[in-house]
Amino acid sequence: MPIKRVTKKKKNDDSTTYLYLTQETYDSEKKRSKTVIKESLGIEEPIAPLTNLTEEFAIVWASNRTLGNAVPFSERVIGKFPSEDENYGVELPCDIVECGKFRNGKRRWWCRTHQVHWGTNADVQQLEKNPENVRCANAIQPMNYTKDPFVLTPDIYAGGVGVWAALPTAINTTDEPELRKAEIHVHARPEKGGKKLVDRNYPAIVVACAENTPLFANVSIKRVVISPPSAIAYLEALIKKMPLGTLYCSRCNHPHLDLGDFAINPHKKHFCGNCGSDSNWSKEAIVSSPLKELADNLNKNSQFTQSDRALDLRDYSDCQFKIWASTPAILWTSDLPQEEGIHVHIYRDGKKVVDDTFGQVTDVDGAAMDREALLLQMFSKVEKGEIQCQ
Repeated sequence: MPIKRVTKKKKNDDSTTYLYLTQETYDSEKKRSKTVIKESLGIEEPIAPLTNLTEEFAIVWASNRTLGNAVPFSERVIGKFPSEDENYGVELPCDIVECGKFRNGKRRWWCRTHQVHWGTNADVQQLEKNPENVRCANAIQPMNYTKDPFVLTPDIYAGGVGVWAALPTAINTTDEPELRKAEIHVHARPEKGGKKLVDRNYPAIVVACAENTPLFANVSIKRVVISPPSAIAYLEALIKKMPLGTLYCSRCNHPHLDLGDFAINPHKKHFCGNCGSDSNWSKEAIVSSPLKELADNLNKNSQFTQSDRALDLRDYSDCQFKIWASTPAILWTSDLPQEEGIHVHIYRDGKKVVDDTFGQVTDVDGAAMDREALLLQMFSKVEKGEIQCQ
């Protein structure tokens, strides 16, 4: 999943600024990122300062980028939020910080909100004179958001919690529409062996620590955001058995999050989304995610067990069904091992009659279903944009 962003360039013989849609990918042979221009967006018009800003408890994220780099700067987000029935289009003011110097000795700047470098000489002069009106090149990109997100405190659920990246089905014969966007699925049980108090999808969630129980071992982090981009990147790295770790920025000590192609291509040099520093190196080539350390500290059982149940869909010829390949959880605090197999929902006359995970599933033609093939079908819908993975 390549990273796309808007960049701007000024031509030598003209003071006009030209906007381009660029795409950043990781070149596995040269072990470095590569940026190519995909589309010209025309001339940059003067951007009026944001007005009618409100302050909300919210999670905001863009395609392959997460505000706060998974660890939020603050609980409240200042922005221009659309109406309540929408979850896309929020505009946020820039948060521009100094991020060192260029090789020629000039100061360099970074927008933490929109994750892009910033700053010509004219920009810097504007920053010094009128900082509230400064906008970076990515400021025009609308973002996804969810207000008052679900806050999950794992310690209060003695029966354990499970958090997954909710992907589209591999097979769906029902009339129900497919997921429009990747989401976060949560299970939570108040008591061991008890019923699930929480069993639903959310646009994004916040994982919070209980009092005196830090989420991370060596840094004081009390809240971690799990958004679709970070969840899918972590899931892909798990499935493809990438070397995972959590790298902390040598400049600001912020945990680093790899997304897009960087999440499936282990590398040693990493770019900090919090302060803009590109001088971070891991000892080995890894994929970095704060979710790795979060899982290491909270997960209680890392084992998997294959379901011993079998299902023959020919026994339900009058029914409709949804089928997924099981995926590893992002968080799993139960004492029990995770169950691996094929998850099936079967509906008869609009009522769900089967909701379980099976080790063997026979399709309506009598052939055995292959979990790996189903998993590829699920990810192909994400990659082809059949759902909006943002």
